[in-house]
Amino acid sequence: MDITEPISRKLLHLGRIYLHALAKQVDHLDINRYHDFLTLIYLHNGQLTQKALGQLLDKDKSSLVSIIDLLTEKGYVYREINPADRREQLLKITAKAEQEVPEIIKAFEGINNSTTENISAADLKTFNRVLAQMEENLRAHTLTETNVETKS
Repeated sequence: MDITEPISRKLLHLGRIYLHALAKQVDHLDINRYHDFLTLIYLHNGQLTQKALGQLLDKDKSSLVSIIDLLTEKGYVYREINPADRREQLLKITAKAEQEVPEIIKAFEGINNSTTENISAADLKTFNRVLAQMEENLRAHTLTETNVETKS
């Protein structure tokens, strides 16, 4: 019997190695996860809503609230009512985040450079294109399955 290895296993394995490398570089900071969330909030300079962040990172509302609550408890972000739409909350960074996030970004850049060392720009472009196509395929397949189940 030939057992096919799930693609997800390799992707998850690479993700764990990547996050371990990141954690080693920023372990002296007061945050041990959600660096990507914090970085996105920082880069959007106070103009990112919780809903938009959830869409960017494909997180459901309840998970996102828990993550933002943790980042708030750690003193990295706070919420502010959006003056343009009072139903929305903008995510803002604190002075602590202003000091520490550039170091996180630098760590991401270093790990990205190490990870892609000896890989040509053309291969990276192909890799990113293939990943995007895989995501599109899975989303289309999942949508098709959902529609079939709904009709049953």
